[in-house]
Amino acid sequence: MKCQRLLLLNLGTTSFKFQLFDFSRGETPSASGMVERVGSDRGFYSLNLPSGKAEGACSCRTCTEAFALCVSRMGDDGVLPSLEDLDAVGFKAVHGGPLTGTRLVDEELLDVMEQFSPLAPAHNPVYLDLMRALRERYPGLLQAVRFETSFHGTIPDYRTAYGVPWEWREKWGIRRYGFHGSSHEYIAGRMRQLAPSARRVISIHLGGSSSLCAIRDGQSIASSMGATPQSGLFQNNRVGDFDVCCLPELARRCGGFNQAMEILCTRSGFLGLSGVSNDLREVLAAREAGDRRADLAVRAFADEIVGYTGMFAAYLGGLDAIAFTGGIGQNSGVLREMVCAELGLFSIRLLEDDGGAEGDRRISAADSGASVWVIKTDEEQVLARHTRALVESL
Repeated sequence: MKCQRLLLLNLGTTSFKFQLFDFSRGETPSASGMVERVGSDRGFYSLNLPSGKAEGACSCRTCTEAFALCVSRMGDDGVLPSLEDLDAVGFKAVHGGPLTGTRLVDEELLDVMEQFSPLAPAHNPVYLDLMRALRERYPGLLQAVRFETSFHGTIPDYRTAYGVPWEWREKWGIRRYGFHGSSHEYIAGRMRQLAPSARRVISIHLGGSSSLCAIRDGQSIASSMGATPQSGLFQNNRVGDFDVCCLPELARRCGGFNQAMEILCTRSGFLGLSGVSNDLREVLAAREAGDRRADLAVRAFADEIVGYTGMFAAYLGGLDAIAFTGGIGQNSGVLREMVCAELGLFSIRLLEDDGGAEGDRRISAADSGASVWVIKTDEEQVLARHTRALVESL
């Protein structure tokens, strides 16, 4: 069947984003938008509709309510009179354990995502709620997911293994998966356009959550994230890599295991280390003002990026290019400079003046040992391509 009208959804714990496409009219979204601070009475929505920009305050308790708000506004605008006018809804889902690639939403998929919710507690439940609500109200509407683990299916099996009993992997799926797959897949394709000779690339996605991916000849061979999106680099408010043998003592001191985990998953990262904010922009500002803990948080974060870059360059057998992406990667020249200053092993030389340029660009000098790029990722493009291919194969 032909897939012309497609609604793409990206759900977070406190945010909801969408893009509506009508491919009979071109590749540009007909409408797009987001709801911020989902779950708060201080929510805000911003929509780009054919009639113009619409924005205002809201109090959506869940992403399902945020979805209803956006669909209602698109209906009022006439760009989407009914969900029944869609050919499919596509989700950028996070964790499906053994399920990977792009798949139709059915009971098996929902059950597996439910089983793996403990490994993605901030992500899977919000997707499950909306998927089930749509299945109940619009049983004939095709729903598809592209799992964020999919791009990492080419990582060698020995690099996905933890040193745990084999039965844990076989029965419970305890292994490294890797995430941010849509972003890293986009970077792999974009780098082939921008620098075709760069076979060994490290994609550095830095944002509310961050990860690195080692890419050889367009394929993922390593990810800094493991069994859960909470691992690898520390995040805005999540701990990242951590010695699990500290947990018994933390549970004793924090009032229980659940309390300790809540702190590690919601009050750690930039927020916990700096004591300032979970927003790196505010942490950087505090650092500039002389805050020592903020300085420590920034230097520790940059150092973790440097460490993974060195490890991944070894996996790749060398390094041809680095690509920074994500909100932090694209916008924080300070952090890019801190990271690249520690990569002297690769003779990296940044341009002295980036000129405040925007868009995809090379920021390294012509004689740099490895080229350095800033690229705006487009996860929705990846999701749209895979979802259309699946729907049109039916």
